Amino acid sequence: MKIAYICSDVEVEVLGHEGCSVHVRELTNSMIELGHEVFIVCAWPGGGAEWEARARVIHPTPRELGAVAVRQIEREPLIKSNHLQRDLKSVFHNLWLGGEGAEVLRRERPDFIYERYALFGWAGVDLARRLGIPHLLEINAPLCDQQEGYEKFVLTATARRLEAEIFRASDGVIVLAPWLKKWAISRGARKSSVRLIPDAVSERVFRRRASGDSVRRKYGLEGKRTVGFLGSFQHWHDVSGLLRAFASLYRDDPDLRLLLVGDGEERESARRQARQLRVSDAVLFTGSVPHEQVPQYVAAMDVPVVPYGKIREFYLSPMKMFEYMAVGKPAVAAALGQMTEVIDHGNDGWLYEPGDVDSLAHGIRSVLSDPKLAAAMGAAARKKVLAHHTWRNVAEQVVELARELGAGRPACRARRKALQPT
Repeated sequence: MKIAYICSDVEVEVLGHEGCSVHVRELTNSMIELGHEVFIVCAWPGGGAEWEARARVIHPTPRELGAVAVRQIEREPLIKSNHLQRDLKSVFHNLWLGGEGAEVLRRERPDFIYERYALFGWAGVDLARRLGIPHLLEINAPLCDQQEGYEKFVLTATARRLEAEIFRASDGVIVLAPWLKKWAISRGARKSSVRLIPDAVSERVFRRRASGDSVRRKYGLEGKRTVGFLGSFQHWHDVSGLLRAFASLYRDDPDLRLLLVGDGEERESARRQARQLRVSDAVLFTGSVPHEQVPQYVAAMDVPVVPYGKIREFYLSPMKMFEYMAVGKPAVAAALGQMTEVIDHGNDGWLYEPGDVDSLAHGIRSVLSDPKLAAAMGAAARKKVLAHHTWRNVAEQVVELARELGAGRPACRARRKALQPT
């Protein structure tokens, strides 16, 4: 089959290092590995990461005077003072996508459109209707709710109205976590159209066992027991709680180390907290690392942690949990949402009470104190993830859903052919 992947989110860098970028690339890579042809139409290709560009990347942009107009609008004092740049850029991109994107899709003739949900992202479902092909929408977060109060999210009423219309119009809605399923239906998605397909890992990256020796040498971790975290330093990640739990353990074991891998807006705050807790000499910040090196960094950890506070509406599907497990490590994770469904406590991981520093410290201590249990949990975790939670599994489910919706069937092909210019 031929698949058009659309990402109109102006803040998702397709060739970047963030989890959202990895998600786009690994899913499209897996579709291609299954024998399908895929092209990506995006708002921001980027180009900072080294990865296998298996799918063609197309970036619709304004031309000639249109480009001049957009640049000038972004400089307007009224636009800047009201923080409208991002919202207007999103709207403009969808307008271009509806025009130039239609030309691209008519030429390429995809069997279906797969779209990553973005604020103001109406063009994908609109193009699917115009071309007579199925539209699948992937929802990663309740974006309007998530960004409520954010100074750069200004056109809120427009975004909410479009959100409901897009959910209703999409043929199939894919959500990454159970809470998102209920939320999507409440926002207009038809119950029968919603499928739960969690995050996953790349077999290409994680199938081979990683030793972690080079990372341990680099950061002086030989002979040290190491607790770890991998991810973006965002407010919803309870790195603060992890630091406090680590500090309580470090008082009894000065050879313990904490390896923090990643970057984000809360990283400097974590550095300050480490100094305040007087554990900065034992806490190592690596910054962002290429996705292909993630297994080595996780392998250098004895106990990787998935830290979260008490979150009533937990909609995340933590990629780090699957990556820890795929490397064969016994993850200590907050007992929230999908973590409770994937991790079998005491058998392939350890769950702790979200936001409870003592419970987190107890979980880390329990795993560290029993190497045989830790090894058994890690082995079971790796077996589970590589069997059931790979991007290949996700790609197979997506394509099967598209087939159920009619992609590739004679009637659908006839509609697409009829829309071709003569």
